[in-house]
Amino acid sequence: MRLFLAFRDRISYPSSVESEKYPYDFINVDEIAREISPDNLENARLKAGKRFFKKLDDFIEGSKNFLLESTLSGKNMGRLIPRLKENGYFVKIIYIFLETPEVCIERIKERVLKGGHSVPEKDVIRRFYRSKKNFWSLYKRLADKWILVYNSEEKFIEVAIGSKDNYIVNSEELFKTFLMEVFNESRKI
Repeated sequence: MRLFLAFRDRISYPSSVESEKYPYDFINVDEIAREISPDNLENARLKAGKRFFKKLDDFIEGSKNFLLESTLSGKNMGRLIPRLKENGYFVKIIYIFLETPEVCIERIKERVLKGGHSVPEKDVIRRFYRSKKNFWSLYKRLADKWILVYNSEEKFIEVAIGSKDNYIVNSEELFKTFLMEVFNESRKI
């Protein structure tokens, strides 16, 4: 899970991800698809995508603060962030990572048991590695502020916090674990 926040006005932020509570609208394609067709999310995806971008445009035009969730495995947010900044937004990315794609797959299975949607394992694995590389090489440089958070265990652990390429590491071991995946060139993405 990754969390992406866009703030119209700069506000102060608590340092711990666990304690952050945001009174903003949350937009997520999966949630929109669930509203359209709770029994058949796959058939609702196209319509949900259109509604997502319409809602996003409305938020930007109305200078409204919002949160959105993205895996950051693609480059769409790379086009969105400059647009947000041109419109006066402060962009903060809370990048939550897991240690292995297998942990992701297990969490998706748990989500499915609770009525959530499934994702093919090959897609999870591809997105897992691509997402980390995209965050590190593209998205952290576009955001005004970013926080790298580890969540393979029971609680969130703030690993690093930064702005662009300037950062403070709070957990050297987890930071090295993250970077090993980012720079592992043998991974096909």
